[in-house]
Amino acid sequence: MKPVTQINVLSIKPGKIDEFFEADRSYIASSSLPKGLIGSRLYRSLDGKSAVRVSQYESVEAHKEYHHSEALRQQIDLLRTFVESSSPGFYEEAYTTGDFK
Repeated sequence: MKPVTQINVLSIKPGKIDEFFEADRSYIASSSLPKGLIGSRLYRSLDGKSAVRVSQYESVEAHKEYHHSEALRQQIDLLRTFVESSSPGFYEEAYTTGDFK
C-alpha cells in the first residue's frame, strides 16, 4: 500500500489561534505516535487566522483506525471549540522537488 497524506485547512476563531496551538501541543506531548501514523506537521498562517495540518499515514485504513481512538475523538472535540471550519482531504504524492523535509 502507498502512504496517504491528509491535508486539513482549519479556519480558527478570531483570537483563538494561540489556544488552539497550545491545546494541540499538550495532546501531542502527552501521547505517543500511534500505529499507522508516519508523521504530522502543523502550520500557522502568518495572519494568525488559520492553520494547516499535514499528516501522513501508512494507508487510508491506518487513518480510519487511528480516528476510532477515544483519546483522539476527545481531542478533536476540544479543538473544535477553537475552529470555525475545517476542510480535510486525502492526497497521494505526485512528485517532490528540492530538499523538502
